[in-house]
Amino acid sequence: MSFDIRSAGPEDSPAIEEVRIAGWRVAYRGVIPDTYLDGLEVRPQVVQARAEALADGRLTGAVAVRDGSVRGFTLYGPSRDADIPGMEVYAIYVLPGDFSTGMGRALMTATTQAMAASGGTETGLWVLADNPRARRFYERYGFTPSGRTKQVEDPPLEEVHYRLTLSART
Repeated sequence: MSFDIRSAGPEDSPAIEEVRIAGWRVAYRGVIPDTYLDGLEVRPQVVQARAEALADGRLTGAVAVRDGSVRGFTLYGPSRDADIPGMEVYAIYVLPGDFSTGMGRALMTATTQAMAASGGTETGLWVLADNPRARRFYERYGFTPSGRTKQVEDPPLEEVHYRLTLSART
């Protein structure tokens, strides 16, 4: 099963949102209430805001394309936490049918290489504490828990922070 990785552009925003929602519905089933997951829908204002952020450089990303359609993505940039230096992977998702195909690893590699090429030396990400599949993926890639946690309010969940030294991936 072949796919290509390329930079995400504003035109990819609708597909990114569809992949995100499909990923959430599978990855977070049993963790986030089903009513919340079943109520997720593509919202034009979210798609537009992401497209604008990709267009003006406030947001950077990569997409995995197979058979002409976006099947996965990453979004990244500077750390959103003032007390955590470096870069941050904001999101990485692939469609459930593309789990365990190497697509997620290829997206993460493209992301960490781009971060390192832009001068980044370390990156982090937040993951739900109750998401063992994602945590295994990050740990196999080389991320390690930083010891930080935080609570998300809606719905109430705990997130765990992971770090990666970028020089080790280049």
